[in-house]
Amino acid sequence: MPPSQIPDPVVKGRPITAHGAGVPSAPERGGLFRAFLAGPCGTLGDAFANLERTPGVQVVARHVRRRLLAARIVFPPEEGEGYWELTQIGDDVYVVVANVSYKSSRRELVPGDGMIQFYFKLSGDLTLGVSQTEPLRLNRPSLLVYFQPVGFDMQEWSAPSIRERSVTVNVRAEYLVENFMTSLAHAPPQLSALLTGSPRQFNYCQLPLNSRMFDLAARLLESVYTGTLALVHTEATILELLCATVAEFGAAEPAPIEQFSEHDLRCLHAARALLLKQFSPAPTIRQVARAAGMSETSLKRGFKSLFGETIFDFSVRCRMQHALTLLREQRMPVARVAEAVGYSHQTSFATAFHRHFGLCPKDVRGQRFR
Repeated sequence: MPPSQIPDPVVKGRPITAHGAGVPSAPERGGLFRAFLAGPCGTLGDAFANLERTPGVQVVARHVRRRLLAARIVFPPEEGEGYWELTQIGDDVYVVVANVSYKSSRRELVPGDGMIQFYFKLSGDLTLGVSQTEPLRLNRPSLLVYFQPVGFDMQEWSAPSIRERSVTVNVRAEYLVENFMTSLAHAPPQLSALLTGSPRQFNYCQLPLNSRMFDLAARLLESVYTGTLALVHTEATILELLCATVAEFGAAEPAPIEQFSEHDLRCLHAARALLLKQFSPAPTIRQVARAAGMSETSLKRGFKSLFGETIFDFSVRCRMQHALTLLREQRMPVARVAEAVGYSHQTSFATAFHRHFGLCPKDVRGQRFR
């Protein structure tokens, strides 16, 4: 599961937005939280620096001793529904919790900030323009870990009328190493490759969003705390979420570093896209290879190397996450869910679901996942 490398910045020579300059009094139409807080081309640092002086920001809370700051931005009804919640932990960790549904597609320029991003997606449809030819689309529960160097700017856009529920943790590499690994020499190989990649390349990899990570991210979205308690709860949960992620890197099987051409990336992402949308019947490897335009051998080797798991494991995980959504959010009967995710027999589905989540399908409603 080595990081994939995209060699050239998508956008070069962006203008720098000074702190406090050009801050809009209402959300920038078509933009996301950066445009709202810092104007077009605003950086992550600009956005957080403007939290306390931007009209429309609500529930600003501060914990001076622990160096915590948080604010909630409620989306205006004419633009959509929901909120962004931003929390700063010292000078090294910036957290963005999104729980929002947009009425129209929204696009934003994302300037490179030289930090490591952990993007935990629970639901939604977001696309990152990480390549000139092949954008990276995330429309199922997943974890994307990437390094976006300064000077590498990309476009980010979201689909309309789909609930975006995600947690993004932006961390300085030095903080991650010092607090979670003691030294770079102790970093898991795949994470080390990400941290030591070229400062001129966009490096990323994808990990399974396991049930522990899913539950921790959901805690942030469903937190009942307010004020100071909310700040301390967010800090503690983020630290635990980073622990779970670093542990997942450590559990991943070492894989040789492999370079992918633009054609390879297009084919592999096409294979992944097929698995993300076709649950019943579950496609065979031969069908996936034919649809992606690759040999079965190249597909299996490349898929495991790029995405960190086999085609079979990825397919099962996607189907189980879809089953979880159908059970929890749509209250669909177990027999219908089994059919919807490609199982001919309800018993076989129940066995696979229990193996994946540790719970029976009928016991899911109202349960938290660990």
